[in-house]
Amino acid sequence: MPASRELMDLAAWDELWKRQAAAGAGRLLIFKKSPICPVSSMAERGFRAYLKEAPEGLTIVEVDVVNRRPVSQKIAADTGVRHESPQALLLGPGGKVLWHDSHEGISGESLAEAVGS
Repeated sequence: MPASRELMDLAAWDELWKRQAAAGAGRLLIFKKSPICPVSSMAERGFRAYLKEAPEGLTIVEVDVVNRRPVSQKIAADTGVRHESPQALLLGPGGKVLWHDSHEGISGESLAEAVGS
């Protein structure tokens, strides 16, 4: 089971984005959440359930959109995917957005289907 890590600042995102931009990069799953939103809490339960079955080699990061707002906004700017919360994005090599969804569209099943395809 791969571990997720919290993106704490812009420097950490910029480093990750730079690595993701490489042609040979692996896939990156980003989960954006709010600590004060009930819908975000429901999506996070699905995300946590998915982590138990996520494939090795998948890089997984989380962003607290309330306390790390600049990071969340920079992800939206860099990927071209409008910010929402909760939100999940799957990026491939070159920073290509392979899949994204938000709100009730985030579940253990939807994450497994997106990453599995």
